[in-house]
Amino acid sequence: MTIELEPQKNNGLKNFRKMLLNHWKLFLFSMLVFIALGKAYLMVATPQYLISSALVVEAQAAQASPSSAFAGGLSTIAPTENLKNEGDVLRTRNLIEETVKTLHLNINVFSGSGMLAQQIYDESPFEASISNQKVDTVKRKMYKIEVINRESFHLSNDDDDLELNGQFGKPIRLPQYDLVIQPKPHAPIVQSVYSVQITSEDEAIATLLKNYDAEFSDKTTSAVDITLYYPNAKRGEIIVDHLMRQYLKDNIATKKAKIDSMLTFINNRISLVEKELAGIEGNYEQYKASNSIADINEQSRVMVGNANDYQNQYNNQQVQLTAIYQLEKFLKDPSNKQVIPGSLNINDGSFTAALNDYNGLIIQRQKKLLSYTEESPLVINIDEQLAISRENLLQNIKSYKQAMEAKSAKLGDQTNLAKGTLKSVPTKQRSLNDFGRQQELKQQLYIYLLQKREETALAKTSNIPTSHIIDNAKSTKEPAKPLKPVIYLLSALLGFIVPFGYVNNKTQPHVIISSEQDIQDHTDVSIIGKIGHSSISNRVMIEDSAKSAVTESFRTLRTKIQNILNSDETQIIMVTSSVNGEGKTFISANLANILAKTDKKVLLMELDLRKPKLSEILNQDSSIAGFSDYMQGSLELDDIIKPTELNENLFLISSGPVVSNASELLLNKKTKFMLDTLKEQFDYIIIDSSPMGLVSDALILEKFADMTIYICRHNYTNTEQINLVNQLKSKDNIENMYLVINDVDFAKAGYFGYGYGLGYGNEA
Repeated sequence: MTIELEPQKNNGLKNFRKMLLNHWKLFLFSMLVFIALGKAYLMVATPQYLISSALVVEAQAAQASPSSAFAGGLSTIAPTENLKNEGDVLRTRNLIEETVKTLHLNINVFSGSGMLAQQIYDESPFEASISNQKVDTVKRKMYKIEVINRESFHLSNDDDDLELNGQFGKPIRLPQYDLVIQPKPHAPIVQSVYSVQITSEDEAIATLLKNYDAEFSDKTTSAVDITLYYPNAKRGEIIVDHLMRQYLKDNIATKKAKIDSMLTFINNRISLVEKELAGIEGNYEQYKASNSIADINEQSRVMVGNANDYQNQYNNQQVQLTAIYQLEKFLKDPSNKQVIPGSLNINDGSFTAALNDYNGLIIQRQKKLLSYTEESPLVINIDEQLAISRENLLQNIKSYKQAMEAKSAKLGDQTNLAKGTLKSVPTKQRSLNDFGRQQELKQQLYIYLLQKREETALAKTSNIPTSHIIDNAKSTKEPAKPLKPVIYLLSALLGFIVPFGYVNNKTQPHVIISSEQDIQDHTDVSIIGKIGHSSISNRVMIEDSAKSAVTESFRTLRTKIQNILNSDETQIIMVTSSVNGEGKTFISANLANILAKTDKKVLLMELDLRKPKLSEILNQDSSIAGFSDYMQGSLELDDIIKPTELNENLFLISSGPVVSNASELLLNKKTKFMLDTLKEQFDYIIIDSSPMGLVSDALILEKFADMTIYICRHNYTNTEQINLVNQLKSKDNIENMYLVINDVDFAKAGYFGYGYGLGYGNEA
């Protein structure tokens, strides 16, 4: 028999219309209820007016300066960054805090009391203020004020059980502060009920920040749009106007603070530069005095002229000395009887006279030799005179030569001194240039600082802020929040969605099985057992004297199995499930125990080799002497069969050490041999296998089983997992498969056939 696994899809629009027609009363009632709730919300909700304004924020441009080389000439902050900073200033907590403190926004006056009270401002006949605050943080308090007459009123607070009469203008001592109710001048006092709400300044700041915003209109403009949602339109306009004017006031104060700081810095720098300039000029003066410098350029020209004069005189002396040396050499040779030239540059009178006498005798001798011979007495006489004259001339030359050598040496020293002085001139000139540069630099810096001081002093006299208001605060005529059309629309929408969700949830198929019908709708595999709910699922529950729902469930399951199977032969029953947690191991252990109580030899095999838990339930160690040891040849079959403490007819083969090749062990031909051997020793073999929805181990063992029990768990197994049962039956040809539902609460769930049985004995 082939069954339909998936319900046919119905037309969505048709189902929707059908649902509306079937439950139109529910939808109508729900929409009316939610619309009524929306109207009630509008009645008690505090209306919020939108107050808006705008101002233009201008960034200060960098001022040009004749001495911009010293100031850098450029601003380190771009104009766009200045604008962004000004926008952030408009949203600072400090600005809001100053507004809250100045306007006392932590004190609000309401007309009426309770949920329907409305905040008033100009309409209030009195003003409330607090003084002598006695606590660090003021807690929110709402005081009800009933005006008695123009002089007195009644004040009450239900939370503090406060009831007292007060007089206008006189303080009322309260636990947190003193409260003063002061009537407004020229405001009529009518007998009515008012409320005064007092909160901490921090709470008022947080509330204002939550409803306040300042954003640039767009990225291309410096205009800032300021918005505020506030319950009272007039007071909201006052708050926004105060915020903008306080911002402009702070802008001017900040500007002046910066200017004062700059003036202080400039004055300090002027004092320092004055000292540095005086020091440089003093060092300059001392250097010129120590080096005898008046005008180094003129002095250099004079020194160059003197050096040239000394050099020329020295050269002349050297020329004269050379002539004298030659003349002296000429006269020392007696054989030289020639006239000495008179053109020698020798400036000495006695030498010149002696030279003229010597030349006269030479000329006279030459004339005598024209008439006489050299042996002539006249010639000899002249030679004798020449000898005497030569000696005199040599004496004069010697004296003149000594004078000339001394004078020449002195001129040489003077020339060398002049040259040395000239060599030091470049060094002195460089030092003077260094002093000049330092002096000029300090003078320019001094002049620049004086100029900046004058500019800054002029800027300080200006009281014009860099920003200005372009739109004063203006409130909307009607409350901007909550919007009545939106509230009614949302109410109607919720009035439709809520019943739709409720009806849709009731008509949708269950994803998790919660009744026997949920399983029967998805499969035709027979259900042979329903195990009752137990709060203890990690041990064997079956006892001889037990008459609980769980015990009766297993006894019924045992009867069903015995009716299906041939009890004359050994039967292999494999227990599996879709996923972990459905209770296959718990049912395997208890099923084996209930079968063993019929004097049948039962063997439990822990063949969930990947996550074995059966041994733990039976207080056994699964890692010692188990199935994997036998399959690997380390133990014989008799070595791994262990008795249990539950029943003398119940035995266990544990899984043994966990291995990574579980599937390969099960596919080994020794598995069939082992099961054939065990069938000769036991009446029932219960195999606790791995979940079929996770691994293929159970499919390997299924071919050896006479019955496959597939476990589903109430309120746990997904209906999609039931489709796996159909696939196993149709595609894998598993014909001997039956379903057992675990963890059933018979008192609540829709299961059949278990409303009796426990009345025959006490529930365990």
